[in-house]
Amino acid sequence: MNIKGKRKPMTVDAIMGEPAPADEPIATGMAGTGEGRGGQRTHVKQLTLYLPHPVYRQLRELAFHEEKRMHKLLLEGLDRVFADRGARSIDQITRRS
Repeated sequence: MNIKGKRKPMTVDAIMGEPAPADEPIATGMAGTGEGRGGQRTHVKQLTLYLPHPVYRQLRELAFHEEKRMHKLLLEGLDRVFADRGARSIDQITRRS
């Protein structure tokens, strides 16, 4: 790891001691970030959220009883946070022109 705590880009060839060809791109994304995946989900950013177990269980139960995904409920909560602070809604922010 380097000083900032991020791993240096690696290829199979680099691990095996062979340099990568000059025309072959090196994957620079870190696992789970959505970066460096050849264009997959370039319009979203992954975020890790740590919840206390009782909070997680309650969110999970609500999602189950409402037949929704926990992700959908979290986005609903973010919309309320944005509204409380006078910010634009998720629909307004993500509306594509």
